[in-house]
Amino acid sequence: MTTILIAGATGLLGSGIASNLVTRDDVTVRLLVRTGWQNDASKTARIDPLVAAGAEVLVGDVTDPGSLDAATNGVDVVVSALQGGRDVIVDGQVALATAAVASGVRRIIPSDFAIDLFHAPAGAPQFEIRKEADALIEAMDIEVIHVLQGAFMDQMVNPAYPGLIDMANKVIRYWGTGDEKIDMTTVSDTAALTARVAADPDAAPGVHAISGALVSFTDIAREIEAVYGVTLRHESWGSLDDLNHAIAAKGGSWNAIMEWYFFAMLQTPPLLSLGNDRYADLQPTTLHDHLVTYLGRSENPISIFRDETDTHA
Repeated sequence: MTTILIAGATGLLGSGIASNLVTRDDVTVRLLVRTGWQNDASKTARIDPLVAAGAEVLVGDVTDPGSLDAATNGVDVVVSALQGGRDVIVDGQVALATAAVASGVRRIIPSDFAIDLFHAPAGAPQFEIRKEADALIEAMDIEVIHVLQGAFMDQMVNPAYPGLIDMANKVIRYWGTGDEKIDMTTVSDTAALTARVAADPDAAPGVHAISGALVSFTDIAREIEAVYGVTLRHESWGSLDDLNHAIAAKGGSWNAIMEWYFFAMLQTPPLLSLGNDRYADLQPTTLHDHLVTYLGRSENPISIFRDETDTHA
């Protein structure tokens, strides 16, 4: 039996990882949650079903290192799906890893879940703090696995929310030329791979990458047009030089968090050595399948995606 501790299980990705693990007969799942989680409906909505399925809740906080010894005692693998600033991603994760090492934990999966951090251009604070935490954890006596998936497809390409994809106005917006390629993977596929790797005793330390699609915004527009029967107008916010100026105008760092995200995403090379076929039953969702699945959801009627003159179903 493998005991896996998950930090960040109240989030979308963390709860997805836990959901994949609680169904296994060979895994015991522990959830590290902060005091007062029962008073937050959004947290109980994710934690309660996991507890009902057999997960154990342990109260602790990565910003309180003294609370982590008991949480990591008897654990084989720690998975961090934490989100936050330096206090959580660097200080908190290092404290969690330190406690894990002291408790004899064999493996840790830090909260990377992003583009290829190890080949990304310097500057983006959300990625810089992850690289800093990774370097500190890698120096410890523990196996470290990094899960990388690119951007989250279901957040990047979400027809329900105006932004990059504005279906109401039939516009796709982006920085750059529109031809820069980016890796994308759904949250659920990322969660499934992370859970499988966490529980796999033969999974090697290092990077485990997955990608549902390597596409440009031009490719995304073409796929949306093909699936939804619309014609999208392309609207560039500016060149990569313009993006640099936009970052500088906001004072850089965390003040320009979304601009930094695009800065890194558009200039980071594709993920290397993809593990899409490592587990035969875990094939990542393609962009086409994501769009088709989204179109079929009852809360998103087809009419909002179609041209008024379009007559085919």
